[in-house]
Amino acid sequence: MNLAHVVIRQEAEGEYVVGDPASGNFIVVPEVGARLVELFAAGRTVEEAAADVERETGESIDAADFAQVLLESGVARETEEQHQWAISKVPTWLVKPFFGPVAWTVYAACLVVTLVMFVVEPSLRPTYEDTFVFPDIVLSLVVTNVVVILLTFLHESWHAFAGAAVGVPSRLRLERRGIFPVLETDLSGLWALPPVRRYGPFLAGMAVDSVVLFLAVGPRYAWSRGWIDLPPLLIRILAMVVLSQVAKLAFQTLAYLRTDMYLVMATATGCGNLHQVTRLSLKRLVRRLTPDEETVLSTAHTQDLRVARWYRLLYVAGLIWMIWFAIHFIVPSAKVTFGWAFGVLIQAPALSLYWWEGFALLAFTSLNVFLPLGVAIRNRRRATA
Repeated sequence: MNLAHVVIRQEAEGEYVVGDPASGNFIVVPEVGARLVELFAAGRTVEEAAADVERETGESIDAADFAQVLLESGVARETEEQHQWAISKVPTWLVKPFFGPVAWTVYAACLVVTLVMFVVEPSLRPTYEDTFVFPDIVLSLVVTNVVVILLTFLHESWHAFAGAAVGVPSRLRLERRGIFPVLETDLSGLWALPPVRRYGPFLAGMAVDSVVLFLAVGPRYAWSRGWIDLPPLLIRILAMVVLSQVAKLAFQTLAYLRTDMYLVMATATGCGNLHQVTRLSLKRLVRRLTPDEETVLSTAHTQDLRVARWYRLLYVAGLIWMIWFAIHFIVPSAKVTFGWAFGVLIQAPALSLYWWEGFALLAFTSLNVFLPLGVAIRNRRRATA
């Protein structure tokens, strides 16, 4: 069992985070567990480590069972082999300037100036109609989704670059947050760092989103003031980008969905399992919990329980916002596209080019609407496997 790579950091009184920054596997252990990890890393056998701990504490401990936990959690390795994701190979010196004091000042200024432009010129604020850049609905949705995907990769790449700037590797995965399918950058290795060093990687995606939003709103603001002349098509494309970025930034504030701001808040408050504790405390108000769920609450850390008392208000507010967003943006745009697609399929000659265009639009829109359900089913199957 190889533990030379493991880092140990005290998280709270009597609690330690131990894990492998390269794989992103971390667990929280008591002080005696951290001591066992130190002994294992120093080359002690299971029997020797157990004997050392018993001499130091006067209590016997099942070191073999603890060693098995380390292996099953992925913290310990059977060999020296270490997998590194491609993004971890980005040199720190190359990306570090993008996350220094000057860079963060630029990110904040972009967001503040954009908000001022929204206040001064309300017509720049996004509406669901901004999705339809072209008269051709299919072309509009294709272009919009391509742009959204590219900007999403930019958002997640900025998380990864910020992680690389502090020496933490990362990987991308498809997840679900409420009704939204999302790409997520796994930066579990950040938990090996002191809290103050985690904020930059957590906020990096929103930072670059603020820059893109500013670059989309700025030209439209100048055009609205008559300072510059822009082609109508470019104005519509910029409006579509604004809608995408505003939705993305607003989404990240939904802390109840374990978004970027949730990670910031959990770190700031020193919580380890705030989301689950809050969700179960709310669930208990409306229905009976399972024995396992009751165990989670009864054994929850006091800090998680304390913060959950007011965090529940943000949780409920986020649910309400998500419903409002679905009603005012997702449902209207889906209604337009589904209506157009069904109309084409009914009226156009079967298997004609126009008919296939309607079929493609129907399939494309269905994917966007039902993908969150598919991700939820996948996660449920993985959890019960």
